[in-house]
Amino acid sequence: MRKQIIAAAVAATMTSVALADISITGQMKVNYNNNDNNGTVKNKVVTESNLYITGKTGDTTVYTELDYDTHSDDNASGDFSGTHLDVEDQWMSTKIGDVAVKVGTWNGSDTIISKDSDRIDGKWEAKTTFAGVDLTIDGGNSYLDSTTDDASGVNVKVAGKVAGLDVSAKKKNAAKEYTLGGTFAGVDFAYHTLDDDRSNYDKNSLLVGTNVGDFRVEYAQANADSSATIDGDSWFGDATKLATNAGAAAGLSSGDDLKGFGVKTSVAGNTVQAKFFTVEDTGATDIDNMKFIVTRPLAGGTTLEVIYHDQDSTTAASDSETVDVELAVKF
Repeated sequence: MRKQIIAAAVAATMTSVALADISITGQMKVNYNNNDNNGTVKNKVVTESNLYITGKTGDTTVYTELDYDTHSDDNASGDFSGTHLDVEDQWMSTKIGDVAVKVGTWNGSDTIISKDSDRIDGKWEAKTTFAGVDLTIDGGNSYLDSTTDDASGVNVKVAGKVAGLDVSAKKKNAAKEYTLGGTFAGVDFAYHTLDDDRSNYDKNSLLVGTNVGDFRVEYAQANADSSATIDGDSWFGDATKLATNAGAAAGLSSGDDLKGFGVKTSVAGNTVQAKFFTVEDTGATDIDNMKFIVTRPLAGGTTLEVIYHDQDSTTAASDSETVDVELAVKF
């Protein structure tokens, strides 16, 4: 009996140790969307949940992201039969000497001009710092880091500070990418350019902002050559869902540009934003956009966000009004 008690105590101790370096976090969003496209009204409710599982031992981390959603954005009939559970980001990171190594599959970060890098098999990254400069080398099987890249190869990126400014340069398969950012006289700025080796595929963006009293004021613009397409999801929102001459939520066309300004402040515990920007359509028909966003924190880590987005064009088929109400929680 005594041996059984001791064995049970040891087993319980080992279990707690084994679980000590494993964390499980997640989030869930519920969205009600009402869209009026030139008199054609559609309503839908979609949900998305993510579960993040992280295991650590020493300098090594293993990460898995599970995703379950009912999105049907690509299905005009609103058929939700594609609802399923996906394993999305999955990677391992560790250190080999002074080099941080990461292998698996994961998304990059959205920018104004380019969407997340695609999740692919066999993605890898090696990063180290030398004399204050970060050096990153990455690649993968059939690597596609953006729509302007060739299908395979290795990317090299250097990043650091020059005269107090954040500077980076990256050589991609078919392009060179540069960023420059910092603060000058109280004004924040970020410049991003993609210099493609192919003719007429260049694109760039500029974001400038400053604080005026309790208000944050920003100006943003994005420019694309005649064969390049702005498809990012930052500041202007998801560019693939903006109206053009082809119709509402059709996404930008090659050569379309964006420019506008925004203001953000806090009112009674709510974050309130207003953005006014124009899609400069290559078809000579500009589309004016007004977007109002109100975000309110609720109890238990929950947030409520309401977005009103009006897209107004001289072409009636491109007009749309959208109201999106989102309830989200993180744990």
